Amino acid sequence: MTGPAQRRGASGAEVRDWLDEVWGRTEAALVLVGGDDGGPLAERRVCGEVFDPEGVAELRALTTTGEFSNGICRCHGSVTIALLDAEGEFIGSGSVHGETDVSWERGRFRNNLKVTDPERLITFLERLGIPMR
Repeated sequence: MTGPAQRRGASGAEVRDWLDEVWGRTEAALVLVGGDDGGPLAERRVCGEVFDPEGVAELRALTTTGEFSNGICRCHGSVTIALLDAEGEFIGSGSVHGETDVSWERGRFRNNLKVTDPERLITFLERLGIPMR
């Protein structure tokens, strides 16, 4: 995607296709300090880890279910959810915005997801020891 399409953002269907593909390869997730302006993923401090299959499945449901806004907010987000494959390589990331949105690959898709159950997402992150309120 280049030019005006990149500035406008990807459709919700395009982001969902990518989410299905990347989450299908996800074996674990790290929650990293900082949002979209936090620097390279590998250089950030880890503030939460999800390695068990049930936790990964719950995180997937919480961060991929909802409606796309067809835009992005102006903040950079608070924390970043980084997805890891079986080799421990980063394969995708999304930043949490406010207590309601996840921006998956913001620079690439430019389309925030307003999650269906923001309270459960915040509670999940707080169970990992991440203060969200």
